[in-house]
Amino acid sequence: MSNDFDQQLRDALRPVDPDESFTRRVMSRIANEPTRSRRPQRARWACVALAASVLLGIVIFHHWQLQREQHGIEARNQLIEALRVTGEKLDIAYRAINEDSHPGAGESSRT
Repeated sequence: MSNDFDQQLRDALRPVDPDESFTRRVMSRIANEPTRSRRPQRARWACVALAASVLLGIVIFHHWQLQREQHGIEARNQLIEALRVTGEKLDIAYRAINEDSHPGAGESSRT
């Protein structure tokens, strides 16, 4: 049984010349190959375009965020400056009111 199996294996694995139909099928596939290879190339370009679009979107979003943050910092600085100026003006007004009322009161108590 072992010899029979070995012989069947040798027969199955022995080289055989292909027939004409095999040669025609192979040649047909080779002739059609350039059109088939374009599809994977188009898919690669589509993937590259998609990746570039995603990357561009991330860069634009990051730039927008930085601009928004910069505008916020600028608005904060303007608010702080406005509050400082308002505080100075209120301080000047307070001193002006207190200086006007105190000298008159001080003179009447001196006489």
